[in-house]
Amino acid sequence: MSGRRRSVAIGVAVLLALVLAAGAFHRLSRPFPSGAAGRKITDLAGRRVVVPAKVKRLVALGPGALRLVAYLGATDRVVGIEDIERRMARDTFVRPYAVTLGKEFLKLPVVGTGGPGALPDPEKLIMCRPDLIVAVAFDSSQLNNVQGRTGVPAVYLSYGELGVWREEARKSLSLLGELLDRRERAAALNAYVTSLEGDLRRRTAGIPAGKRPAAYFGGISYKGSHGIESTQAGYPPGCLAGARNVADSLGKKGHFFVDREQLLVWNPDFVFVDAGSRLILERDFEKNRKFYRLLGAAGEGKAFSLLPYNYYNTNMELALINAWFIGKTLYPGRFADIVMEQKSGEIMERFLGVRPDRETPACRRLRFPETGPVSWK
Repeated sequence: MSGRRRSVAIGVAVLLALVLAAGAFHRLSRPFPSGAAGRKITDLAGRRVVVPAKVKRLVALGPGALRLVAYLGATDRVVGIEDIERRMARDTFVRPYAVTLGKEFLKLPVVGTGGPGALPDPEKLIMCRPDLIVAVAFDSSQLNNVQGRTGVPAVYLSYGELGVWREEARKSLSLLGELLDRRERAAALNAYVTSLEGDLRRRTAGIPAGKRPAAYFGGISYKGSHGIESTQAGYPPGCLAGARNVADSLGKKGHFFVDREQLLVWNPDFVFVDAGSRLILERDFEKNRKFYRLLGAAGEGKAFSLLPYNYYNTNMELALINAWFIGKTLYPGRFADIVMEQKSGEIMERFLGVRPDRETPACRRLRFPETGPVSWK
C-alpha cells in the first residue's frame, strides 16, 4: 500500500472511531432512556431539573452529599465515588455514616477528588452510567456544567450554613427522599430531629440567664482542627442545650479565635473541647501547663470533650449527641432520666441503623494533671 493510501486508510479509521465514540458517548450520557417517564423538580438552588421517575444508579458529589444518601439507607444505589470518600470510608469517628458503606463500596470507580466545588471528571461520571447526580457545595454554574457535559440530571442539595442544621438540610433530605422513593424515611428522620430539639428546649426552658452556668466551647473543628482558642459564637449544640456561651458576649458571629487572656478573664464554669483537636490540645498542654492550671474549669474537673461533628459538612447525629451531653452536664437535675450511652445509641441507630461499636475520646471528662498527659476519660 502506498504512503498516500495508507494515510487515507488511517484517516478513515480515525474518523470512524470518533463517530463510534461519539455515538457511545451520546448513548451513555442520556439522563434516562428515550420515552422513559420523567418529572420536573425544583432543587435547593431554584433550578428546574427533569429527573427520572425511578433512580437506581446514583452519584453523590461534594461535602455531605453521600451522608444524606446514607441517612436514607440508599447507599446501595451509589455507582461512583469521590476519592475523599474512598480514602475516609472507614473513619467512623468523624464520619459515622461510613458504617453503612459495604465492602463493595471501596471497589466503586472514582469520579473525582472531592471537596467543595471540586468538579468531577465527566468521562468517568459517564462511564458509571448514573441515572442521577446529587451535589452539595457546588454553585449553579458548576452544576449546570456537570449536567451539560454528561447529559445526566444533576440536583443541587444544601446543608445551609456550615456547622448548623439549617432548614436547607431538612428540605434537602425531603427532596432526596422524593427522588429516591424514600419519602417516609426522610419525613420520619426530620420529625425525629424536631422532637429531639423540642425536648432539649423544654428541659432548659425558664432558667434565668443568671442561673445558667457560663460555658466555653474550644478546639472547634472548622475547615481543619485547631487549638483551644478556636471557638464559635452561637455554637449550635450549646444553643440547643440552653448553654450560656461566653463567646456570644463579644458580639461576633460564627467561628473565630479568641485570645487566651480573654479566656482566663471569662474563667467559665465549664469548658468543652472538640475531640477532633485532641492531638493539638495534648501538645499544647505539654508546652503551656500553667495556662491550663489557671483555667478554673480545667483544674476543677469541669472540662469535657465533645464529638467533632463538622467533618466534610455536618454529622447531624453527632451534633445532637453533643447537645444532649452538654445539657446533661450543665443541668444534671433536668436530665436526670437520661443515660448518655443509651441516648447516643438511640440517636445513632435512628440515623444510621447501627449503634456505636467502640468508645471514643468524646463526651468524657478531661483531666489536666500536674504531670503527665491529658486524660480523656
